[in-house]
Amino acid sequence: MALSAAVRSLALAVVAVVAFGAAPAAAQPASAPSDVLRDGNAAATAGDWATVDKLVQPLLAQQLASADLAEANRLAGLAAFFRGDRPTAELHFLAYLRIDLDGQLDPTLYPPDAIFYFNDVKAKHNAELRARRKKGKRTWMLNLVPPFGQFQNGERTKGFLVGGILASFAIGHGASFWLLRSWCTRVSGEQGSSLTCDDSKDRANVASQLRTVNIVTGVGLILTYAYGVYDGVQGYRRKTRERRIQPLVTVTATESFIGVAGSF
Repeated sequence: MALSAAVRSLALAVVAVVAFGAAPAAAQPASAPSDVLRDGNAAATAGDWATVDKLVQPLLAQQLASADLAEANRLAGLAAFFRGDRPTAELHFLAYLRIDLDGQLDPTLYPPDAIFYFNDVKAKHNAELRARRKKGKRTWMLNLVPPFGQFQNGERTKGFLVGGILASFAIGHGASFWLLRSWCTRVSGEQGSSLTCDDSKDRANVASQLRTVNIVTGVGLILTYAYGVYDGVQGYRRKTRERRIQPLVTVTATESFIGVAGSF
């Protein structure tokens, strides 16, 4: 009995020692993904692709933010490329491009063969990557309400210009019309109608000038609106054609290709 008690005491002591030794290790926080990726980029700069692969592979098994996931796949693709595993490199590069549609490899950091292979992957999956781009909803009816048609077409400077001119003409036309209505009365007779204005404080002379301003600003408002609608429609059609037909430039290790891609 005494021996059994001693054995149990010894076993408990061993468990306590092991637990005490493991506690500090368990208490150590895991490295943040950003820190691991920073170390991975440092290893990539040094050309230590085995270390890069060792660092990023555990990250790919975790739930990462999209930016971190993209960077992990980029580094994993490079590591796979340099160890000669092209299919795996393609999978990681494609995963990277699906997150960062405009992703590139820095030609000052990586050799031309890696850049060429990355461009090959991008060209091979060009249709899928283009389809993933978010296209804002465009409405033809906005062209009837300048300057919103210009803003929709991405022509912000022209939109502000058209909007400013429209607002100026509208304010001038509305203000002159209101003053004429306040100072003058329309009188109808056998020979037609005319405005009879209050003669006090030379308002009759001012009213004559206001009528000219009212007519000029009214004509300017109509012409600017017509131009805004025409320009909006033309820009809408041009943007629609650009979305359907896009230039495609591909540079590989053996050849270059220039063409267009889109729906016809």
